[in-house]
Amino acid sequence: MEINTILRWMQAIPFFSSFNKEELMTFAQDQKHFFKYEEGNFIIQEGKTDSSFYILLKGSVRVVKETPERNVVVNKFKEGAVFGELSILRKGKRTSSVLAEETCVTMAIKPKHLDEWDVHLQNKFRDQLLKVVLKRFESIDNKHAALLAKYPEEKE
Repeated sequence: MEINTILRWMQAIPFFSSFNKEELMTFAQDQKHFFKYEEGNFIIQEGKTDSSFYILLKGSVRVVKETPERNVVVNKFKEGAVFGELSILRKGKRTSSVLAEETCVTMAIKPKHLDEWDVHLQNKFRDQLLKVVLKRFESIDNKHAALLAKYPEEKE
């Protein structure tokens, strides 16, 4: 993929806002991080073991959770979204699938890739990752509270 195109995409994404151009160029020049997916292709498959964290540079995806009754779309993400953040922090099987809704380009980071970067870049990346996890947790907490508010309060 063209480095300047990747760099332009990265500069438009909030996750990368704290990185300077030189740091972004370090990422953009390392082609092993960038993947293209066609519409309907899996980026992540529920039940598979994979430790990659993804940043959606181009396109849109849907997050699907398998249930006994049917597959449920639990979220949709557009350019700039990040997903798979828990898998880079812990080993284990994926808890949902992510499919491309259109042609997508992602940046995928594995824990071993973090170790290849200098400590300053690792720390900046981990800071951004922590912000993503906290934001996701707050969103889930708010959705949970909104659902609970729809039911009558239990009396003790």
